[in-house]
Amino acid sequence: MWYTNNQFWSSNRIYRWGHRITNLFCKVIGDLEGFGVNHIPRQGGVLIVANHISLLDPVIIGSAASREINYMARSDVFGIPGLGRLITAFNAFPVNRWSPDLGAIRKTVSLLKEGNAVLMFPEGTRSYDGNLGKASDGACFIAHRANVPTIPVFHNGAEKLLPRGSIRLRRAKLTVRFGKPIDFSGIEETNVKREMYQQMGVKMIDSITQLRDSL
Repeated sequence: MWYTNNQFWSSNRIYRWGHRITNLFCKVIGDLEGFGVNHIPRQGGVLIVANHISLLDPVIIGSAASREINYMARSDVFGIPGLGRLITAFNAFPVNRWSPDLGAIRKTVSLLKEGNAVLMFPEGTRSYDGNLGKASDGACFIAHRANVPTIPVFHNGAEKLLPRGSIRLRRAKLTVRFGKPIDFSGIEETNVKREMYQQMGVKMIDSITQLRDSL
């Protein structure tokens, strides 16, 4: 089900206006449709985990979401004049893709515990063919440490709207589907954290895959 504007709230004026603009952009160029938005808690920390297919993923998912979200972005992007300040205004924060970034992980956990919504791409990088890869231990560590609802998301169309390696936008149908919170209760906490994170990662990817298969 799509949502109406009165369901969206944010005290951040820049984000609020930006959301309206990107929402209109996505509807005009991609006839954006969002489903399952009611699964996103109206308040409190929530981790949103999605497949990663385009540089525009945060814009598209953020446009479909019913509340203000924060998200990680490659640290080198923040060095681009103007762009770094712009995405910071829209709640982006830097992460080093090339090595474990404990600072970004701590910030994410902190944001979640403070009651914010954070978007993550557990695969860690964009997919070349649309297929889902493995979830990173970092994403699972955050989900475990923050102990907030984890909402899976599958979206498609962004890879056609802005193909990898291209700078030209094309019209494409955009669909975003939010799922119910992932149930990690069947995973036992052990002293071997890596094994636990691997099981959590499988659950994350399976939940996103189920949303894909339901489209």
